[in-house]
Amino acid sequence: ANQSTWLGAPSCQRGSYAFYKSVSSRARLDGPVQVWKLGEFYFIRCGPQDPVCIAEVTLLWEDQTRQHLLASIRLYFLPEDTPKGRTREHGQDEVLAVSRKMVVRVEDLVRWSCPQPAGWSSSQKSAPYDLIEAQGIKVLSYPQYCRFRSLQRRIQDSASGPGLQDPHLLALGGIKALPNTRLMYCRDTFSHPTLESSANFSWQFRCPSLSMRGRPRKRRGRDGKDSPNSSQSESWIERMKVCLHVIFRSV
Repeated sequence: ANQSTWLGAPSCQRGSYAFYKSVSSRARLDGPVQVWKLGEFYFIRCGPQDPVCIAEVTLLWEDQTRQHLLASIRLYFLPEDTPKGRTREHGQDEVLAVSRKMVVRVEDLVRWSCPQPAGWSSSQKSAPYDLIEAQGIKVLSYPQYCRFRSLQRRIQDSASGPGLQDPHLLALGGIKALPNTRLMYCRDTFSHPTLESSANFSWQFRCPSLSMRGRPRKRRGRDGKDSPNSSQSESWIERMKVCLHVIFRSV
């Protein structure tokens, strides 16, 4: 079994729930320490036959009455790994988000972590095989992605222009990321009917007090309809509004 430890004091506490910014864990006792951070993206494979996907950590917290270390995650898949497959409308850097956020045990999240497969490496620069695992990943909204690419082209046209990490350029659409980070975008969601019914997700907490899926991010599918996130419990949103404000203000 892996060992998970919160890093730092809680950012916020509401009742029996304590919220954190990061957690460290080992998949094996003799394995390397992994750090999972709020707002970061990681590669996971939920089962041996399942495709690799991206997990965005949207909340980290502990149910102190049950001693459960929990995470709320949003999953992103390549278009070819979704029910409808890849079409001509999909861009080379596009991913699709599962319409519902999932609540998982931190220990399961760590157990599912995996290296980046070759199919996810940047199409603009082919990284050597031994560097693929070290390459990071970040998913942007479509407007963010377009602003970033536009700014990137302008800077490339200027021989002595500033880098994309320049504070002024960050305000204009630059992205704060490591040089070897693959930037992708998401503009659509899809329903994953087998995800929650899969045996790999039998750990999901279903009692009302733990059926928390984080603060919803309202998205519209290409059919113009609101995604299922818009039907999230309003009472949960109100209970967490103050707590989330404290967390993200200090990130």
